[in-house]
Amino acid sequence: MPAVQKAVTCLDVDIFCRVIDNFGDAGVMWRLARALRTEGYAVRLIIDDPTTLCALAGCDSHTPIEKIGSNESIEVCLWEKDWDTASCPLLPASVVIEGFACRLPSDYQAKMAKTSPVWFNIDYFSAEDWIEDCHLVPSIDPSSGLIKTNYFPGVTEKSGGLIIEKDYERNRHLFLMKQPKDKDTLRVLFFAYPYGPIEKIAQALCEAKRSIELSITQCEAGQLLAKAVSKQINSRVTVNSLPFVSQKDFDHLLWSSDIVFIRGEDSAARAMIAGVPFLWHIYHQDDDVHMLKLRALEGRFENCFEDKALFKKWCELQEAMNEGEFNPELFSDLIDGLDQWKKASECFSKKIKAIGSLSEKLSEQIKKI
Repeated sequence: MPAVQKAVTCLDVDIFCRVIDNFGDAGVMWRLARALRTEGYAVRLIIDDPTTLCALAGCDSHTPIEKIGSNESIEVCLWEKDWDTASCPLLPASVVIEGFACRLPSDYQAKMAKTSPVWFNIDYFSAEDWIEDCHLVPSIDPSSGLIKTNYFPGVTEKSGGLIIEKDYERNRHLFLMKQPKDKDTLRVLFFAYPYGPIEKIAQALCEAKRSIELSITQCEAGQLLAKAVSKQINSRVTVNSLPFVSQKDFDHLLWSSDIVFIRGEDSAARAMIAGVPFLWHIYHQDDDVHMLKLRALEGRFENCFEDKALFKKWCELQEAMNEGEFNPELFSDLIDGLDQWKKASECFSKKIKAIGSLSEKLSEQIKKI
């Protein structure tokens, strides 16, 4: 296979992505690719699972890989399996980004030693204190001597921030202007993992004092919840099964909701940016590491809650949900305090936006090196 030639300028970027966690890994890297393209970079996304990317990009599953990113002016390239042990035809860009320490093809990395590109590892999001000490810390690759800079997304000034599109506020404003207002019905979006307390969540929803329009996403947990709700007697919950939506359209679901059950990294980040009250079903990790991450985020939220009792109830319910429990009374109390919950969520959203977009901050770092 001949070498894939591309014009090398100071503005070309290669992003490498291995899809391990469902849509999560691809979701973050696709959003980063789109954001860096908006920043003016020529972007090539090298991914080992283009089918997952098709869904996120809003393409048909049979779309040829070279067409997936055409609407975004992004070049998408298949990460061939044999590149990990044999030669890789790609020539390194001026900026190389590996998603979540995915390890670059050895042959590609050997070529980097000759061109010395700017090299970043974009790590997982966390609100924990330790990431502030690790963010932008360089490491030296022992085989080539190249410097790789570790970049940590987060929600504090000393972190890398979150990806926020340049037209985000305008799009949100225009969307909300067109939304019908129904103060009597509570709009709840459900996007969680199937190992959550599904039956207990169904009970809490059906025992709520208000009518609920429950929108469930295309996931196993959503199907389980719909089935559990259907078993409840005298329920005032209307279930709306949603089709799979592209990454661009996911924000619309958040903006049109009063409360969201959210999972994963990219989706949770979007809920935070949207300023919508949420309960985060965080991806479970060994030794309850995920609970440390959850409590760290709660700690960042605390100052945004004027009602400290409501804050404690939010933390208690969210943590219990991630440990397999769900208290209908606590959920009812949060619904009663929805205005305050919403105010706290909007406060946190403003803080995140004040930090600046990850793509803009990353671009600044690229230009410094």
